[in-house]
Amino acid sequence: MAALALGFTACDDKSDLGIAQVNPQEPIVSAEGLTLSTSAAYNSLIDLQSNPTGTIDIATVASAEGFAEGTTFTLQLAVAKDESMAGAKLVNINDGKVEAEALSSAITALYNVDPTLQRPWLGIAAYANNGSQSARLGGQDFYYVKRQGDVLPVDIALDVESTYYLGGTISQKMDHSDSHAYIDPTFVALFEVSADQAAAGFEWCIVPGSVYGTTDPAQCYGPSGEKTLALGGSGTITAPGRYRLTVNMLDKTYELGMAYEVLYTPGSGNGWSQAASQQLYTADYTSYFGVTRTGAEGDAKGEFKLCATLGWDINWGLNGGVLTPGGDNIVTEPAGLYWVVANLNSLTCSLLQVQTVGIIGLNGDWNSDIVLTPNSDMLVWTGEMTATSATEFKFRFNGGWDANLGGTMDKLVMNGDNMPVSAGTYAVTLDMTQVPYTCTLTAK
Repeated sequence: MAALALGFTACDDKSDLGIAQVNPQEPIVSAEGLTLSTSAAYNSLIDLQSNPTGTIDIATVASAEGFAEGTTFTLQLAVAKDESMAGAKLVNINDGKVEAEALSSAITALYNVDPTLQRPWLGIAAYANNGSQSARLGGQDFYYVKRQGDVLPVDIALDVESTYYLGGTISQKMDHSDSHAYIDPTFVALFEVSADQAAAGFEWCIVPGSVYGTTDPAQCYGPSGEKTLALGGSGTITAPGRYRLTVNMLDKTYELGMAYEVLYTPGSGNGWSQAASQQLYTADYTSYFGVTRTGAEGDAKGEFKLCATLGWDINWGLNGGVLTPGGDNIVTEPAGLYWVVANLNSLTCSLLQVQTVGIIGLNGDWNSDIVLTPNSDMLVWTGEMTATSATEFKFRFNGGWDANLGGTMDKLVMNGDNMPVSAGTYAVTLDMTQVPYTCTLTAK
């Protein structure tokens, strides 16, 4: 205590945060000769919703013993997301109180604008001051009355609810992430429109959870203008299929498109059989990618179409370069293995004949491919690679960046992330026989 009473350090040495003390929930706690008394709010509930702009009682100095004459004390409230107090936000305590707005800023920095009850870790840092010198009592890792508290943040009352339903012809709760709607205002619905429903005009709108069950269109949102939502609107779908509706209920915007897990590619290379064809994969239900065989190598021409099912009820061809329901066959010249990217929103389709597949990026080399060897139908490619140290790689076609695969080895996606690999020599297999595409590495 004598050392603490005399051994002050400079005032700017107040930054480090710490770990637990014994008996953290006592309302009156003494350490290094300083005794603090904490408030009822500190030990139960700090309600910022009811007091967003005032002050909140936190702690006061009850007594101090063994300090030099003229010593004063400074207190700070530390607020952190976990018990280690790492990344704690500090709020000054003046006359035993904190400013509610300052504490709200700290809570927002830690939890964004989520207005639900939060349980941060709280602690009080105390400093003894004498003249221009200041010392953190208990050391930089010590907090008085450290505990996991309850804080009810200010509700900024954004115009978004926690639950929405797809209404109209059907009624279906929309999917949402685990985040509060203030932080993630995006809601999603996947749904089927039958041929009969499409012929009758499939109606859709967005119903807020607060009025769920209503038949009053004035309380529901629907399309109004270019991809925007407004109260009283409604949309109509006239083509059958599986759809994905994504809405941002804070911005009041929406995206509506087809939502098939895969697209089949029946054509001249597989006997015009959906079941025997290669499939195109999607990560967003908008852009579909993959390879298809349109005929034997050397054939002058190949043809195929895109199908959403194992039948011909929902299919697309190309008319004037635009994907068109029931449109003309998609022609490739010559026949062979093609990389296909189809977008069902923009109704575009691009084709690239696959001639080589290579590994790129290994050992930091992003210029030279390790070319793989195909099997007879060019859907499985194999080779060998040696990583001299921990590195990363991905696959690309034709030695360029028009088409590449990355992500994870059990789920390769178009333009995916580089994949890490440890030092060693590996037999490599890229399998594109089914989606999602995969690769395997076998140490040699």
